Amino acid sequence: AADAATASAVISEQSGYMRNRSEMSRNRGNGSGLFGSADQRVADTNRRLMEQQNNGKISALEDQVSRLKELTIDINAEVEEQNRLLGDMGGEMSSASDLLQQTLGKLGVMLNSGGSSHMVYLIGFIVFSFLVIYFIMTHKRAPTS
Repeated sequence: AADAATASAVISEQSGYMRNRSEMSRNRGNGSGLFGSADQRVADTNRRLMEQQNNGKISALEDQVSRLKELTIDINAEVEEQNRLLGDMGGEMSSASDLLQQTLGKLGVMLNSGGSSHMVYLIGFIVFSFLVIYFIMTHKRAPTS
């Protein structure tokens, strides 16, 4: 009877062990164990890593976009400043052109009205100017320390 009781206890214990093992196997199969199946854990870890990488790349893109926005704003301000300067230069050039046309007109009137004496004075002034420049250039001394 003792052997029968011991055998019955061993069989009962083994059947309980088999039930637990079967339950664990089922739980692993559907991922509802304590920590889920190994495949489920790997998939979750991969998903989290990919989300972290995507978030990092999104942050980097946001930084680059904000830098590009600042750069385009700076370029726009520079272009507006350059356009203003070009407009001012255009006005100055047109006034200089007008002044030159007036001077050439007066010079033409002077040449038509006067004799050859004006040309002699003009040539003499030009020669004198070149001589003065030549004299200054040839007698220039190097600075002493």
